[in-house]
Amino acid sequence: MFLKLITFLIIYFCANTRSVSFAEGNCSALVTPSFPLESRKRKIESGSLEAVAIKDNWQLEQLDAARELDYLTNMEKDIILTLNMVRTDPSRYAELYIRPILSSFYGNRRRINGVNLITVEGRVPVEELYYYLIHHAPVQAFVVDKRLHSSADELALDQSLTGSIGHMSSKGRGFAVRIRSYAHWKHGVAETIGYCWNTGFDMVNNMLIDDGVSDRGHRSIMMDPVFHLVGASVRPHRVYGFTAVIDYAGSFTDKLRSAK
Repeated sequence: MFLKLITFLIIYFCANTRSVSFAEGNCSALVTPSFPLESRKRKIESGSLEAVAIKDNWQLEQLDAARELDYLTNMEKDIILTLNMVRTDPSRYAELYIRPILSSFYGNRRRINGVNLITVEGRVPVEELYYYLIHHAPVQAFVVDKRLHSSADELALDQSLTGSIGHMSSKGRGFAVRIRSYAHWKHGVAETIGYCWNTGFDMVNNMLIDDGVSDRGHRSIMMDPVFHLVGASVRPHRVYGFTAVIDYAGSFTDKLRSAK
């Protein structure tokens, strides 16, 4: 089957799911300053996710602070922007970007970016996602953490070199071990991985849709209010085109330090 065109892998690990304030565990020290939108508009390319977000009146000053981080690629920045859009206004996101996907299906085939994609479940997970987001309460935007970027990039680079998939690196390091090697976390960590898609927006949407994933685990992690911190890494993949690794944490117990 064509099922292997989209391989979504997920393991959810949470040591403690108690609610935690946004500032707990030195989170407040991680906040990236926002930049006036007017000073950025001159650099925004037509057709980019930034341009779409401006047209649709998203508040980029609050949602797209990652754009100014020089260690992230544009695709990684788009992943974080997309995550923050859907978290902070899930019902609006559903109306603007998920509902139109429903009209792109013909049976189990979906037309996306000029390509016919054979899906496992057809419209069903998209319809589920639409109603899931419509009824989901808004969640705080993610704060980008360089340590989570480093742990995600460790796996993305490994898979780029080996062509492997999954949460375990060739050195036998799972995401909990990788993240802990950069910082001590509490209130849980998680990781989601997507393959194939060549834009951050499509990568996030297809993890949210979770076609063929029975527990719809990606969307649960992405919308979980326990997680406040995020890091994303995208690398080329010799089999699937791209691998995108996204790591999440509730908070860190140690002080912010550079993760190079």
